[in-house]
Amino acid sequence: MMRRAAVIALVLCAPAQAAPADGWVTHPDAVSVSGPVVLHFRHVLDVAKVPKALPVMVTADNRFILFVNGRRVATGPSTGTLAHWREESLDLAPYLKPGRNVVAAAVWDFVRRATNGQPPEAGALPPQIAPIHQQSAGLGFRMTGEGLATGDAGWRAKIDTGHTAANGRAQVPRGRYYVASAPEVIDAAKADWNWAGASESGGWVDAVPALEAANRTLIADSLPQQSFAPATPGVTVRSDLAGDFPKHRLNVPANTHTRILLRREAMISGYPELTVSGGASATIKLTYSEALYDADLKKADRDLVGDRQALGIYDTFMPDGPRRSFMPLWWRTWRYAELDIQTAAAPLILESLRVHETSYPFKQVAHFISSDPQLNKIWQVGWRTALIDAHETYMDSAYWEQLQYTGDTRLQMLISYAVTGDPRLARQAIEAFAESDVEGGLEQGAYPSRSDNVIATFSLAWVGMLADWSMEQPDTALVVRNLPRMRTILKWFEPWRTADGLLGKNPQWNFIDWAGPKGNNRDTFPATGADGGSCLMTVSWLGALRQGAALETAYGDKAQAAVDTARADDARAAIRAHCWDKSRGLFADTSDFKPLSQHMNILAVLYDVATPEEAAAILDKITVPGHGIDAPEDLYTSTYYFAWYLIRAFENAGRADRYPALLQTWRDLLALHYTTWPESRGETRSDTHAWSAHPTADLLGLVAGIRPAAQGYARLRVAPNLGDLTSLDAAAATPKGKVSVRYAIKGDSLTAEIDRPAALPGEFVWKGKSYPLTGTHSRFVLPR
Repeated sequence: MMRRAAVIALVLCAPAQAAPADGWVTHPDAVSVSGPVVLHFRHVLDVAKVPKALPVMVTADNRFILFVNGRRVATGPSTGTLAHWREESLDLAPYLKPGRNVVAAAVWDFVRRATNGQPPEAGALPPQIAPIHQQSAGLGFRMTGEGLATGDAGWRAKIDTGHTAANGRAQVPRGRYYVASAPEVIDAAKADWNWAGASESGGWVDAVPALEAANRTLIADSLPQQSFAPATPGVTVRSDLAGDFPKHRLNVPANTHTRILLRREAMISGYPELTVSGGASATIKLTYSEALYDADLKKADRDLVGDRQALGIYDTFMPDGPRRSFMPLWWRTWRYAELDIQTAAAPLILESLRVHETSYPFKQVAHFISSDPQLNKIWQVGWRTALIDAHETYMDSAYWEQLQYTGDTRLQMLISYAVTGDPRLARQAIEAFAESDVEGGLEQGAYPSRSDNVIATFSLAWVGMLADWSMEQPDTALVVRNLPRMRTILKWFEPWRTADGLLGKNPQWNFIDWAGPKGNNRDTFPATGADGGSCLMTVSWLGALRQGAALETAYGDKAQAAVDTARADDARAAIRAHCWDKSRGLFADTSDFKPLSQHMNILAVLYDVATPEEAAAILDKITVPGHGIDAPEDLYTSTYYFAWYLIRAFENAGRADRYPALLQTWRDLLALHYTTWPESRGETRSDTHAWSAHPTADLLGLVAGIRPAAQGYARLRVAPNLGDLTSLDAAAATPKGKVSVRYAIKGDSLTAEIDRPAALPGEFVWKGKSYPLTGTHSRFVLPR
């Protein structure tokens, strides 16, 4: 989502009284290893006949990759917390053969700090280089299952002295906030290349109980395994050597320093696998970059190469002569990859570069194919962005932070619902945020995480997330069990009301958007007036109160709904009394009538603080015709993220027909050859930011017009806003199945065909008139 101005590291320590090991094992010398460590485990399983099933439960801290007979089977555990640590449920039978079988796992801990045997300097701690989302109680591995339980004898362990990790923050361009995956270093001469093979080499010992690792609560993982599928590695766009790697093998002479820059057609999250031979004592650095930088660390057209540089994290591989395949334990995100090679006395052969794409295994149901190629491209780029930023959690940015932020995730969930119909990752997110409980009732702004980052306004976004679920999904139990958590959040803001009824400044980060005097000033946006009140904070709370009241009415306590409604009404009255600048016809951010922001007026329209008569004029004043989502120069303008709320405001005001014009902003981005949507305007840090991908959902919901018309998606409403389109073929997922629409405009007529699941009743709305969908297939010919 964002660069955080203040992060306080939480040290996740085990309780003083260690629990029994409960099947957790480790290497007896692992505790003495300073800094990042990789362990290998193996167990020989003899079977006379392959069973029909061999169910196991497996987990690790930090993570594992499981192999059976040298075949990669699974990774995990899915990202969780010490209070909800996930176990993967697997069936190993399909990977077995009669006779001798080897079950093996690579397990690593990159959270532990590198001390090099020395205490840190006073007041300083060495960096924890694992992704900040990774919690840890202590290194360990655990499996249960017939003949394979780690609590029983037979498991062996070995420290991989040839594999470690580095600090990614030291590798990215200066000033860029980075807390994602750790770059890895693999020294082939020290590694055991047959650790998962049929027989042991030297250095293996019996695994021992890992008491510290047992200090957590295990739960079954409800998420599927992440995808692991072959993808194209890209093509050479610049090289010091003649040749066409990776299409063909490439010889690198002895005592040579060379660079080879590769570019993929589009951004990817995946595991690179580089296979080489020869080149003993060579060093290969594989750098991953979303875009290329000039000498001033600026980006431009994302296809532009010239003398621009690939800058970012890099893995380091050190060949030892034999044929070796190098692959990091954790996936990377890139469009550009650069091989920086220094050979020694032996020449090196680059044999191949394979890429294994990974993401949450969403199955695409939706499509959007219109008469406007740019709209089609906007839909596709958004879906690619959403996929790259969806793994075991939603992620704000797959490259820079890999964190699940509430504000970002709310928008990502809506894309998942519309494109795939799979609610599992969304359910994970709602429950994860609810688990975090800080500052007397708020939630962490990003979770899971081992850092403290309380964003008060993101707790309000979680209420919106719950409201979205209630419309999009039929599972009411999730809403009901989270109502008490919602009440705590809404009540938390009550003591911050000032005498005039506006919310005053609370001590947390009150992020609304990257806006303000410098575009990202957390101290001055949202602003407070001389009376200490903030109109923008108040309207944000008001919106959540309205959402909470609706949820209470439908699923909870109607008396509480009345309380929330009364609070919201009081907040609306205070805003109208103190924030309406009659001379401008706009709502100001404070009672001092300054500053003025697009944001305040968006929310005033969205949450009905503005009257219907005021709303239309406000929306005209806060946007500039022909300039997409841009605000006039005297208003703070929205980022791509907050534009989602702008779109909702237009929709709430009955002006959804303006949506195609707002997409001019994304059309402009296409001219820069983005293959995923960026984080922010101008010189953006992140090129893969899913909070900017919401047009993929809204092209289905507003342009194709496929939306829920009742809670739980119990009814369907198809109300297209076609703009200048002459044809559109689209489909969207619903909990009851796919809804497909086809529109064709010819002359003065619209022909509309709609296919819906039999269990999903609905209506078609065109030019303000409703037509019932009487069958699973409906066809209408109507005046344009």
